[in-house]
Amino acid sequence: MPQTIKKPASGNGRSAIREERRQQLINATIDSISRKGFSGTTLETVTKGARLSHGVVNFHFDSKEDLYLATLEFLADEHHKYWHGAMLRAGSDPVLQLTAIIEADFNKSICSAKKLAVWFAFWGQAKYRPNYLKLHNHYDDERAAELLRVCDEIIRDGGYQHLDAVSVTRSIEALVDGLWLNLLLYPKEITREDTRDDCFRYFAQMFPKHFAMPDERSAAGSDLC
Repeated sequence: MPQTIKKPASGNGRSAIREERRQQLINATIDSISRKGFSGTTLETVTKGARLSHGVVNFHFDSKEDLYLATLEFLADEHHKYWHGAMLRAGSDPVLQLTAIIEADFNKSICSAKKLAVWFAFWGQAKYRPNYLKLHNHYDDERAAELLRVCDEIIRDGGYQHLDAVSVTRSIEALVDGLWLNLLLYPKEITREDTRDDCFRYFAQMFPKHFAMPDERSAAGSDLC
């Protein structure tokens, strides 16, 4: 019988497998931190959750700290792609852009209980691990700049001379962070829809010529699902 000659795996195929294993480990890290926190997360909990061996971890990451940084970068990049893509799709209107950013912040793909728990776990460690803060700020600075831009455009368009774009931008960032924390701490008392609407109530108060109160807004364009 003629021999069956197997073709060697293509470089692209090997790369896809490596990326898949790497993502498995990152997903397992998210699961472990969300359930056990940093103190309870070990390479054993990660590999067990990923159903992979310790050797696979060592192949993809130099250390547990390297795995943690990759996990934080995955979350930050995912969030960035979501809000930034939504903002671009909204067009050039700053009101629609700001609306799209906030809708993205509270979408279930980003604002899940699991991911919120991991976000706050990382933020709690940032004081002791400057690399976490540096990585987070790399993404956060662009978001702050875009928020500042849209707020400045809305303020100038509406003639809101009593408002300062820097202050409003800072308040929006603090509001979103605080509402994320409320969702994490009180999941039975408030919903993503509640917190999203809290943001638009603030906008209606700051920019009454551009935003209506949530009960006056049409739900047709909601991106929370």
